[in-house]
Amino acid sequence: MSDTTAGAVPLVEVTRRDVRTGDEVVESVHLGHLVEVDTAGTPRAVRGRADVAVFPRSAVKPLQATVCLELLAAADPALAASLTDDEVAVAWASHRAEPDQLAAVRTLLARGGLDEGALTCPRAGVPDDPAAARSQLAHNCSGKHALFALTARVLGLPTDVATVLDPDGPLQTRVLAALAGWTGPATAVGVDGCGAPAVVTPLAGLARAFAQLAVEERTARVRDAGLARPLMVGGSERRSGGVRVPLVDSALLAAGVVAKRGAEGVLAAGWRDADGDGHGVAVKASDGSLRGAATALVAHLEAAGVIAPGTWVEAAPQGGGDVAGEVRAAPGAAAG
Repeated sequence: MSDTTAGAVPLVEVTRRDVRTGDEVVESVHLGHLVEVDTAGTPRAVRGRADVAVFPRSAVKPLQATVCLELLAAADPALAASLTDDEVAVAWASHRAEPDQLAAVRTLLARGGLDEGALTCPRAGVPDDPAAARSQLAHNCSGKHALFALTARVLGLPTDVATVLDPDGPLQTRVLAALAGWTGPATAVGVDGCGAPAVVTPLAGLARAFAQLAVEERTARVRDAGLARPLMVGGSERRSGGVRVPLVDSALLAAGVVAKRGAEGVLAAGWRDADGDGHGVAVKASDGSLRGAATALVAHLEAAGVIAPGTWVEAAPQGGGDVAGEVRAAPGAAAG
């Protein structure tokens, strides 16, 4: 597996203002890679390396959800058709344990006569409430694991953690095979933070998967649920002054772009152009920073005219409680 710093280029710079002159001084720079492709995987824009190997982590959740829904539809069409947008959206969420999100996870579990004990993810706390009791339900991947549990139950498979999450087990072998069809064969398989298999794929493969995600009929149920319920997929975060703003993937979904963030500085998005063709873009910040990945990807979409300026803006550097600089695309980073 290659070093993600090899061939990386400046994507984002963070500045702090000189109080005497007003000049912006660059304080730090996020290096990384950005790739835009079409549904065939043909590069449309590359910054850094298109072939850099990455763990997409949670960015592949909409693909994992698509596979599980297909398995459900084959085994119990009525059940699969009855799932609500909230349930489908939370199944590919990296959520914030907000009340609506937790309610959707519980409902998804109840479809199979299951409760929180069927979740195969670890316990976690509520992000905005450090004093909150840790639970599996509060884990940001609990929606995905609820769909795993429901799928295993409907297929008549064992629902214990070892079987459900085993990359060579009856459920994950099907999921991994389908992922390979979108991203290309995995070059390695690790373990995600939630315990599920975590594939390694070229960044361009992830971008191609999102180009297809944006237009394929196969992915319509997952795509449409996220576009209809964007806050279910991500949620919101508290910024200075107590103001809450949508997370980057929720903001992009609300703007009509299918997007999903992953851990360690990965973010991917897909959209349909005016001719109906699919495009996908994926970013990897070499330092693992979502700040870098999100700012670079949003700047790329703005420059391409896909979203309006201001659709999502990273929190500005603070000084004494006031804005003291900005986080912005590095010169040339938004160009093809």
